[in-house]
Amino acid sequence: MFTAVNSKVVSINLAQSGPVVARRGAMLFYTGQVYFEPHQVPGMGGGGMPGMGGGVGAMAGRMLSGEHEATMIAQGNGVVHYGFRGIEATIVDLGSVGGQMRVEASRLLAYTSGIQASVVSVASSGGQGGGGGGGGLFGALRNAAAGAMTGQGMFTTQLMGAGSVVILGHGGIFQLPVNPNQPVFVDPQAFVASAGQVGTTLKSAMSWRNVGRGGGESMQLECTGQGAVYVQASEQKM
Repeated sequence: MFTAVNSKVVSINLAQSGPVVARRGAMLFYTGQVYFEPHQVPGMGGGGMPGMGGGVGAMAGRMLSGEHEATMIAQGNGVVHYGFRGIEATIVDLGSVGGQMRVEASRLLAYTSGIQASVVSVASSGGQGGGGGGGGLFGALRNAAAGAMTGQGMFTTQLMGAGSVVILGHGGIFQLPVNPNQPVFVDPQAFVASAGQVGTTLKSAMSWRNVGRGGGESMQLECTGQGAVYVQASEQKM
């Protein structure tokens, strides 16, 4: 599986791990016989997003194309080193966190190919605004508005199965436990990923008395359920 070379670079032996999927441009160098091919995450097809009919699905597909990070699959017999823009990288054993993770596409560096990846809407994955609102046009517009306000998008990458994942975070990443008695409130700009059965709901921390005064902590993500949330030590975007 992945090995930390330092806080910003990871390596992996393909002879031991099998193929590895990584964001395009993340490969730093390799030794041995390694081959790279373009890779497409399910949900990125040109037919729009499943579960959204007609023009709504097509609109969602166009919005998704602006959020998704292109990926490459590495195969062969060699050792590959990955990193991206000098950003801190954190290795997560997916099996140790319930076999399920939802991660912002821009924060996903690489994962072993035994993991099933798909692109889903934040609504279908229990994401922003998870307290209801329905699907279709209303749901799409609601999630688009939430994504615009928080700096996140309408879509997230869902990873399921057993294997190793590498996520990116400015200043490093903290893993915080979430349980029914201990929700976690996260600045949307600092949110990286969630694991297990965790839902996120966009909340306003402002009262009516503060309307018009502004403030950098007005919107928060309430993380509830059972699992963990991953937070970077910064509000810096990718």
